[in-house]
Amino acid sequence: MTPPIILVVEDDPVLRYLTTLQISTLGYKAETVDCGEAAVERDHAGIALIFMDMGLPGIDGCDATLLIRKKELSEKRRRVPIIALTAHSDRQRCLLAGMDDFLQKPALIADIKYMLEKWLPNSTSNN
Repeated sequence: MTPPIILVVEDDPVLRYLTTLQISTLGYKAETVDCGEAAVERDHAGIALIFMDMGLPGIDGCDATLLIRKKELSEKRRRVPIIALTAHSDRQRCLLAGMDDFLQKPALIADIKYMLEKWLPNSTSNN
């Protein structure tokens, strides 16, 4: 069985690589985009979870989340968990935008593992 696809939305190439590496190490498949517009375009039913940076070029993480939530409603499909990744304590703003949880950057592998297990409890990772 193929592992769930985790979408990483991060404009910083080092953090994007690190987060992707951590997700892969945990046995999941990671795909990446570097801006909010690309996240909205890439979002579809095949994505199991999204790690969303807040400070993106173009539309930010909150606006991208709002657009993804509108697409889910209009297309009548399941709500994909969106976890905020931010260097700032914007937890309330993230939750108000429709995000499901919050991680401070840079996220440790234990934190990413916790979020994946919390939001994808029946997933099929290699671990």
